[in-house]
Amino acid sequence: MPELENNPPATSETDAAPIDQKKNGKPLLIAIGAVTICLLAGVFFYFTYERSNFLKTDNASIQYNMVTISAKMAGEILETKVKQGDYIHKGEVLTVLNPAVADDAQIDNAYIRSTIDGLVLKTVGTPGQTVAAGQIMAYVAHDTEMFIVANVDEKDLNKVNIGQDVDITIDQFGRQKFPGKVIEVGNATLSAFSIVPSASSGTFVKTTQYVPVKIQFIEHYDNLLAGANATISIHLK
Repeated sequence: MPELENNPPATSETDAAPIDQKKNGKPLLIAIGAVTICLLAGVFFYFTYERSNFLKTDNASIQYNMVTISAKMAGEILETKVKQGDYIHKGEVLTVLNPAVADDAQIDNAYIRSTIDGLVLKTVGTPGQTVAAGQIMAYVAHDTEMFIVANVDEKDLNKVNIGQDVDITIDQFGRQKFPGKVIEVGNATLSAFSIVPSASSGTFVKTTQYVPVKIQFIEHYDNLLAGANATISIHLK
């Protein structure tokens, strides 16, 4: 009788493959997990660092110290000598009126002149239009006195101090940064200046209050639009 060979049964390649794939897949899963943890940790530390060192808001805009130029007499507009965006000097004529009443004493008042050196932000009226005495004819800004007004959440106000450095970006110029400093912190919320009185009766609804913070540019820049949107980042440390 032939002897039976006591050899183990052969294992096919297809039977071993799943085990090998599982073994090979573990390092990949571990690597993916490690990378994910590192990314999440990096994001956490970045935002923690940003919150601890900077106060950011996009509730901000460019402002100018501005004056209004008014007509001293009634009359018809004969000529408008300037347009929006022009730079003018104190005493320069903005608009010429035809006096409503013929009187030599009113002749000089027919010439509406700028009271400052500055940038014409807006003119009012067109030739042929009749204006009244005291009517605003132009808005002129001290172009060297431009600044940012940022409205800061009242909860963050205790973090803001005069003299802090500020990074400014303006929508008009993309990601370009402009350096600035905090020069004034408001002592009243925006709602305190509202012309609409708060309701004295009814259901009270608590709303977030904002306080204006004035930020001065370190350098002078041309072509900044009054009212242009800005984003500011105040250095807290």
